[in-house]
Amino acid sequence: MHCAVPVPAGDNLVIGMVVGDPTVVVRDIQDPANAKNLCNFDANAISPEFVSSSAVAYATPDGQIVEAQLAGGPTTLLATFTGAPLNSGQFAISPDGRSLTYLDGNAWRLAGPSGNRLLTTLPAVPGRGINPDEDDSFLSYSPDGLYIALFQTFHVGGTGQTAPDQIRRASDGSLVYSTTGMTMAVWASVPSRLFFRDTTGNVHRWDASAGLSSMTSLHWIRPHSSPDGRWIAYTFRSPSGLGGIGFYSVQSNSVSNTTPPGRSGVRFLTNDLVWYAGEKACTSNCGPQPTIPTGVTYIYSIAGASEVTSRLAATYDAWPHYSAP
Repeated sequence: MHCAVPVPAGDNLVIGMVVGDPTVVVRDIQDPANAKNLCNFDANAISPEFVSSSAVAYATPDGQIVEAQLAGGPTTLLATFTGAPLNSGQFAISPDGRSLTYLDGNAWRLAGPSGNRLLTTLPAVPGRGINPDEDDSFLSYSPDGLYIALFQTFHVGGTGQTAPDQIRRASDGSLVYSTTGMTMAVWASVPSRLFFRDTTGNVHRWDASAGLSSMTSLHWIRPHSSPDGRWIAYTFRSPSGLGGIGFYSVQSNSVSNTTPPGRSGVRFLTNDLVWYAGEKACTSNCGPQPTIPTGVTYIYSIAGASEVTSRLAATYDAWPHYSAP
């Protein structure tokens, strides 16, 4: 990784690609109208994400998870993993940047100052097709850093310690909650609450005090929360088959949508701005996905209810991850 200029402290940053260039970059979006590239990732960086405003982590093709400082210097090896199954190597960094949880084959592990421990060994992934609107693998720390959640649809058949959907304490890895048949999870709100849905579209919420609650009927796809935890943005499938972008208010348990359809892959850039990609109906050689990208991407302001085209061709992560409501 190489940074051509110092990274300004306190600025909003995004990891992504700019239209017309396949290089993955760290881009300063503090002033969205005058955004600029600061750093370039090596071509072999997989699933890059911010550790802090001054460091990033990513996986490599040879089965390593490494941390790199934006100021330069050698990378630090955080963990290693095997190449299979498909979500092996998926990882998440704790909010304080001191711990890492990741999947290594069928093993779910937790690494930090006290060592690297096995949390559980999940059932092997059976051979089958993938439904992109239903299958998901979510692995993340809660915003307060107290819990880690793994909600996924591939390692199925287990219960309790080996259930496909689990919440564990980040301090010692002990199991707090487990269930089956859920998908499309996301942490949001303060204190930290996990939202997820079942296959019929019933959204549930878990928190440490109240336990499990039923929230609303919403068949969301790939939900992401705003840094302040007040909004969850997601893709939904419209009657035409095209994706649309919706927003779920955590505080009011209500839903609003952008228009028109033909949008998907939403991610928050700031508390107000989200990025998403245009899509159109696929007419041939489509596979499991009914749509294909148009090649145009957008940035939408929640406060202004307005959409503009974006120079970002793809986004992988944004900083800060969390902010005060």
